[in-house]
Amino acid sequence: MLLKTKLLLILILASLDLFSQDLYNHENSVQFGIYLYNSNQYDLAVREFERSVFLKPGDQASYLYLFKIYRRLNAFDKAIDCYSRFSGNLRLEEMNWEFGSEYLKLLVQKNKFQDAENFANNNLSLKDADNYKLSTILLLKDWKRAEIFRRGINSNISKLLSDITGEGVAFKRKSPALAALFSAIIPGSGKAYCGRWKDGIIAFIMTSSTALISVRGFNKNSGSIYPWIMGSFAVAYYSGNIYGSSQSAIKYNKMQEDELVDKTRAYILTDN
Repeated sequence: MLLKTKLLLILILASLDLFSQDLYNHENSVQFGIYLYNSNQYDLAVREFERSVFLKPGDQASYLYLFKIYRRLNAFDKAIDCYSRFSGNLRLEEMNWEFGSEYLKLLVQKNKFQDAENFANNNLSLKDADNYKLSTILLLKDWKRAEIFRRGINSNISKLLSDITGEGVAFKRKSPALAALFSAIIPGSGKAYCGRWKDGIIAFIMTSSTALISVRGFNKNSGSIYPWIMGSFAVAYYSGNIYGSSQSAIKYNKMQEDELVDKTRAYILTDN
């Protein structure tokens, strides 16, 4: 009986000690929110940081974590609302560098590249501002302007961004008109000009073989419908190949430039 009484007393004291600690105070909410954030449990982390800003209005760290979470969730409107609640206004050019870098990333995530460039040029608090400015020019695929900007500044520029700029300036675009002309002269050569050798060979074989069959058919029996059918196929392959070659040039240019854009996006969106 005495033993049971002692155990009951210990349990009561332990419970009192536990409840004496406010598990939902501001500091504990922040710490638990950081844990959830670092473990990518963003929906749960939002609850903790919303609690922490309720308990301590004006807590920049908690609002910043909320902004980061909404950025990772690609929730543009919620991120903007979060900043509005913290600052009391939406003068984005006055954002401090921590909010500013996250906002710039959010714009890039939403493919709002022109807005990102305007923000980088107007916000005076961004750290590493020149790299951000160069990045936004690269995202717009304005390679010549990026090269002029790179040469015109004295601050340290990221080697990656410098290399991307060089690649963009050196990139030789394929001419859709020239690709079409090549294929008009030699079927399939326009696609080979765009680096699509396999497609070019197939186009040459299909066009030339149907044309050859059609010619032989006319020579053997000009009154038959068969050579007319094969001739129609030959014309269709020939015309389609010319159009396809011009499109191949357009796709080639886009693919090469998009690769440089993707490298730039990865640079901006990398969490430092």
